[in-house]
Amino acid sequence: MAVSTWQLLSGALLLSCLASFGWAMRKFFVQPAGMTAGMKMTKACGIAFAIHHFVTILVTPEITAERGAAGAFLYLSSLGLFWWAIRTSAKHPLSAVASPDLPAHLVEEGPYRFIRHPLYFSYLLTWFAGLIATGRWWLIPSVVVMAIIYFNAASLEERKFARSPLAGAYRAYQSRTGLFVPNPAKLLSARRFKASAG
Repeated sequence: MAVSTWQLLSGALLLSCLASFGWAMRKFFVQPAGMTAGMKMTKACGIAFAIHHFVTILVTPEITAERGAAGAFLYLSSLGLFWWAIRTSAKHPLSAVASPDLPAHLVEEGPYRFIRHPLYFSYLLTWFAGLIATGRWWLIPSVVVMAIIYFNAASLEERKFARSPLAGAYRAYQSRTGLFVPNPAKLLSARRFKASAG
């Protein structure tokens, strides 16, 4: 069975995303409590669904130009957002998912000016990309499961900030940012507040 150009591109972009995420787990994120149960579950689901997505791409030769282009856009958006967030927080590496430690710093630059969890959203974009590119309904559960994992992880981090010495600063930060995507109403309100204060 011949492999189409869109299959090759989609597969290559998926592997690029996964390689980037894997690098971060090994080299960037800190694990103050070692490998927690939450980390193990996230890793296991990620590996299983990565294989699932890659195989689905390989068995879908009829990826259309429209679907392929949309998927490529999402993969590239995921990569761009991921590395932007990594570069922004490079001076203060972040704790790995489900780490129990309380945060010691608050990042508000780069993509963090608009959303509080750009890394989780970048991961989610990768799973959406495979679904959009292939159009295979059986990828929907992987997107749903990973979305639940990332939402729970983000909620845990929000609760950790609420218990930390940064609680007040984080509440102010929450008031002007979205969880995974920018909140236009919050952005407009924050801009008006800044203008009135100036």
